[in-house]
Formats: sequence, structure tokens, C-alpha cells
Amino acid sequence: MKRMMLCIIMAVLVVMGMVTMACGAQEGTSAGVTLPEFKVTINGEEINNINSKYPLIVYKDITYFPMTYNDCRFLGLESYWKGNTEGLFIETTGVTAAYNPYRTSAKNSRYLMASVPDFPITVNGKAIVNRKEEYPLLSFRDITYFPMTWKFGVDEFGWDYSFDNNNGLVIDSDNIKLEQKKLPDDLAEHNDGTFKHNVAVTSKYIYFEDNKGQIIQMPLSDPPRLKAVYQLPVLTYGWQDVDGKTLVYANLYAEEGQVFLTYHQGGATMGTDYLIRLNDDGTTTLLNETRYFMKKFGEISIKYWAGPAPGPGELSIKGEDGEWHPLGNPDLLYGWAWRVREDQSRGGGSSEDVYLVGDDLYILGFDIMSENNSTTGIYKVNTNTSETVRISDKEVIAFKLEGDHIYYHSSGTMYSYSINDGKEELLKEMVKAPDKIAGFSVLNGHIYWQDGVDQNLYNLDGENLNAGAELDGMKLTGDNDEYLVCTFNETPQSKYRIMVFDENGKVVFKSSDKTYSKNVYIAGNKIYFYNITSGTVCIGELR
Repeated sequence: MKRMMLCIIMAVLVVMGMVTMACGAQEGTSAGVTLPEFKVTINGEEINNINSKYPLIVYKDITYFPMTYNDCRFLGLESYWKGNTEGLFIETTGVTAAYNPYRTSAKNSRYLMASVPDFPITVNGKAIVNRKEEYPLLSFRDITYFPMTWKFGVDEFGWDYSFDNNNGLVIDSDNIKLEQKKLPDDLAEHNDGTFKHNVAVTSKYIYFEDNKGQIIQMPLSDPPRLKAVYQLPVLTYGWQDVDGKTLVYANLYAEEGQVFLTYHQGGATMGTDYLIRLNDDGTTTLLNETRYFMKKFGEISIKYWAGPAPGPGELSIKGEDGEWHPLGNPDLLYGWAWRVREDQSRGGGSSEDVYLVGDDLYILGFDIMSENNSTTGIYKVNTNTSETVRISDKEVIAFKLEGDHIYYHSSGTMYSYSINDGKEELLKEMVKAPDKIAGFSVLNGHIYWQDGVDQNLYNLDGENLNAGAELDGMKLTGDNDEYLVCTFNETPQSKYRIMVFDENGKVVFKSSDKTYSKNVYIAGNKIYFYNITSGTVCIGELR
């Protein structure tokens, strides 16, 4: 059926008289081309060939598609230039990208000149002998163009075609499509004029910071109705603008269907951390205005000091009377990845690794009162009796709980600990000292970790999951935290800048577009994120 449809399309194009200026061009020769005189829609986006830097073109009655970086990935393809000797490589990988056209103010002429390239071209591992092709690949404005023939469009790329007089040429690829929502033009900017990208998305709303320091709520449904729900305060400490109205630096993020706003007010030592929930009805709820880290487990709330100059015994639990009461061994520094350095000085940073299982709280602890060579470890604190027990003698500065197992690393080796029988199991040595593990996450027993040297992402088997790409962040998300979102820095080595893994360890979404892990939210089988590359909010359906 597809073959018949393609033949019909080609016949229609011939009837429409789209004859090129030069037919039968050979390798190294020029080729006259024209712009399509019919409507072209690709993955739901109508193509503007008049004002495009890389328009679709027609040669020998066949439409040609530009293999630009963005256009390839928009259609599920990846392209790589490996120099004049090896040439251009095109692969069908199912990568996803938002539509991000190369628009210009200049208008394209109907008649244009292209050429037949003489560099090597490889498609899905097969070399293309361009001089023998009936419809050779072309080069136009230093971009390679592929003929949209059955050979390439269907056999190699897996695209679907249709054509009629009303809709023109319609092409759909098999990768995940992204619905895009445009944001207003008044997004908040840094002093250098770049956008802050302070945007959070749920399945219902978009929240963003505007250039007046307002947090704006915008529903995903049409028409968009903007509502200011919070005004960021003026910074009370530090450098000020000439007008004295420098605003606090804020962060938005989505979690469990709700959006939260955080910012710091005042000095580094004496200032305050704010945590505010932005409710769907436009109201706000202040959750925290202290330097304590607070965590709620159902009806139980705990807190520990996360500000400067931490001390021992600052772990507390809220009682039925609504008051905070001390919890655990008073000699321990809780919730900090604390270390004794070679010069015998001490230091570290606060941690959010804290979990409650039944009546037992699992948290990092350091015996700050000990005169011996104490190390940070994982402690089990009974919330009823305050009995405090270290579960392993190994130094641990980060751990994760999944199911009935705690996962942690020490000296470059990953371990698991059963909370049922107290058994510790060595899983694998991942790096050798002095190299370190920069961070890790666990999903359904699958361990993902960041190497402290190359900053790349690996699994427990040591497989580099995005070779050469520096990991920017990891985040569990989904209705039951069943997805792991990994985002990567925007460097030439980053093949993908967003990767989503499911509980089976399968990559269910990958994109060349840039975002931050805090900007990604998944509900059901839909992914929502603010796309920094396109400047739009994107929605896609996971498979």
C-alpha cells in the first residue's frame, strides 16, 4: 500500500510540472533545483520553504529533504560528519527533537542551484555510491539533501507518506512526536541577557518566572490564561542594581503533580531558605523558611540542620503536640556527608538522603564528638525509642533506598544492604582510588552512576550510556517514580542531552534537545518538559 501511495505521489509531482533546470547531473556537477509548489507537512508541522535557510527542494521531479542537525533528529535520524575521508553518516535511531526551523528574513528564489557531493555517504551502515544513484544526494548551502524516494524514505528511514491536492505532501516519522507550547516573550533574564530558563511543568499547568520577577501560572489547555501567583522579593543582602531592586534567585520544579518554588534570602550564613508550594487554584503555601531540611513521611515529620556551622544532635521529630523533639544519638551530626581531610580539618555538605521504613529512619551520621578517626555512615534511628545503630562500618556519603534494600558506595565499590536480614552484599567495584563516584541513582535494581573523572553516565556493568557526554543531573519521576530522567551538558560530545530509562533499564526517550532534569515531569505515559533548545514547553507520549 505504501509503495502504491509513493508511486501516486511521484506521478502527481510530475503532472504538476516541477521540472528542474538541470537533469542528470553527475558527480561534482551543478544541479538546478526548484522550491516545491505544494504544501509540505512533516510530523504535523507545515514547512515554510519561502523563509527557510534550508528549504525542501525539488530535483528531477523528486522532493529533497535537508539533513541538518535539527531536521534529522526531528525525523528520528542522527547525522555525523567524520571528515572528508569518511564523510557523512546517517542512522535511523528513533531520537526525538522539537521542531526548530532555520528561519531567515530573506525570501528564497523559486529557482536555485545545488550540486552533487563527492564525499563518502553512509546510511544505516551501507555506503551510498552517489554517482550511480538515479536520484543522487545533493549539496545545497553546505547541507546534504536526501531524495524522498521509497529507497530512503521508507526502506531506510521508515517514514509514512501521503499526498492529496488539499493537504499536499504529508510525511510522518516513527519517532516520538513532541507537541509544543510557546511561552510568552517576557521570560526572566540574567544580567547578560540570557534566559534563566526558570520553568516548571505539570500535566495541567506551566509555571515560569517573567522579567518582573513574577511567577506566572499558565494552563496547558487553550486558550492560555496567564495568572501571576507570586512576586519574588527584592534581595536584602549583597550586590544591588542601580535601582536597588535585585530580586532573589529562584528555582521552580515539579514533583508529584505539584510545583514548588525555592529561593534563598539574605547572607550565606545568616540567610533563610524558602520552600513554597504553588497550588492549582493560584494560592501559595509556605512550607519552610528555615535553614533546616524538612521531610514529611505520611503523618511523621522530621528535620535536621542544613545551614552553615552544623553541630551534633540537630535531628528532630514533630510530636503529636505539634512541637519538635530531639531524635537519635545527640553526639551525631545528622544528614551531612562529612569528612576528615588529610590536614585533619573537617567539612562537607548537607544531604537529602533520608528514608523512613516502619519506625526506623535511615540517615547519614557522623560522630562529631569522637576523638577517633570517625567516618560518615548510614544510621538507623528508631523514631519511638531514639535507639541509633550504624548499619555498616564502611564510609558512606550517599545512599538510596529501593524496596527492602539500601544501595551505597564506598571507595569506588557499590554495595547493597538488606533491611530485612541486615546482610551487606558487594555488588561491584566501579572505580579505583583516588577516582570517585560523583553520584548515582537506582531504579528497579538497576544502578546508574556518574564517574567523578569523566563525568559520564554508566550502568553497573560499566557500560557508558551516552559516550563522551557529561551528566548534568538525574531525577526519578513518574506516578510511582518508575522513570529515571538523565540530562547532559550541551557539549559537542553529547550525543543525547535527555535520556529517560524505564524500570527494565530500557531507554524510552532520548533527545538531542537541552533541558535540566528539574524541568522534566512524567505523568502516566506522557513526558512534559521545558525545552531550552526550542524555547518551548514540549509534551510527548512514551512508548
